[in-house]
Amino acid sequence: MRTLLRGALLAILLLPALGQAALARAQLETFERQLWRISTDHHMLDLMDGDQRYGASLDETASAAAAGLETLAGNAESEQEQALVADLQARWEELDAAGEGDPARFDRVPAAVSERIEAFEGGESGDYDDVQRLITGLQRLTATYTAIVGGGGADQDAFRAELGEFGQRLKRVQAAHGDHGPLKEALEQSRLKWEFVRGSLTRFGNDAVPFLVYRYTGRMTENLDQAMAPAD
Repeated sequence: MRTLLRGALLAILLLPALGQAALARAQLETFERQLWRISTDHHMLDLMDGDQRYGASLDETASAAAAGLETLAGNAESEQEQALVADLQARWEELDAAGEGDPARFDRVPAAVSERIEAFEGGESGDYDDVQRLITGLQRLTATYTAIVGGGGADQDAFRAELGEFGQRLKRVQAAHGDHGPLKEALEQSRLKWEFVRGSLTRFGNDAVPFLVYRYTGRMTENLDQAMAPAD
């Protein structure tokens, strides 16, 4: 359950080494994927009859996201960056992960944050931004799948199209990092896991297996995070 915490630490380690306090794209991607993970854990709590493993994961990820948002606030320099962080803070308050508000917020807020970050053109680039974005996309697919299985109204045809797009994105990221040993291996393992689990992501009825999807996408995320981590 500590995958998202490792991702948050990795985002800090991948910051520019010059001591600049600007926002990094890796930090933004980490915050977004944490919101998608919170959404997934919320749905898994319902689907798995209140299994508190998912409640513990939700709480842990929410703590990491709150800490990451504080870091973003401290690093924001320009007016554009400060405006972005202010919007993210407002969305975080709207989410209120531990509160009793409208359950639809667990789908609405991550989607709104995704759109806001997508529209932001600034931020320090890193060597693995494409991998970070791939992980965010994977977490989004997992959250959307669990929402559909839980009775949500997401467009299933659009979701199936997104599955195909993710597979193509994974191939592009593999091609871009073919000379990075650990990451090359992790991406190949992710490809194999994706081929195995992709079919399960189109099963929404009585044959749905959200626990399997959760496990495999979590392992993919963890392996990629570890491969990107700087060597000791």
